[in-house]
Amino acid sequence: MTRTVFAGRISKEEMIEEARDLASSKPVPKRVYLEGPLGTGKSTFARAFMRKLGVEGAIPSPTFVIRADYQVGCRSIHHVDMYRLSGDPLELCGLGVDELLESDDIVVVEWAERLPPHWRRLGATVEIGFCGDPDSREVRIAREDLAGN
Repeated sequence: MTRTVFAGRISKEEMIEEARDLASSKPVPKRVYLEGPLGTGKSTFARAFMRKLGVEGAIPSPTFVIRADYQVGCRSIHHVDMYRLSGDPLELCGLGVDELLESDDIVVVEWAERLPPHWRRLGATVEIGFCGDPDSREVRIAREDLAGN
């Protein structure tokens, strides 16, 4: 069942707060799929989400390394950036993205629109877009959970 949990035009600070709220929600989504054009704030959202989950230190965008892995207590969190990837299943399998998405770990995917659709698992989709005001973004957050969650 998919439900929209937020939709609106918000500032960067409000977007960070929405990311924190998502990380604080019960249950925490195991998958966060970030979509939107270059420069809209996908990495900003990812950082705020992971920071709220307890990731400490620098959280750089993994654009060039493709994937960054973090450990918070007994919880593994992975940050994948598909900007430089084509979405070809062989390429993704070679990088272990398929295994991450099948794992019980938390996985945050930037440029998630490049994932093959059938690879997506239950989680949250965050669509971020420009809206004409350079200090604001159009944001839609939808959760797909099992019925009753």
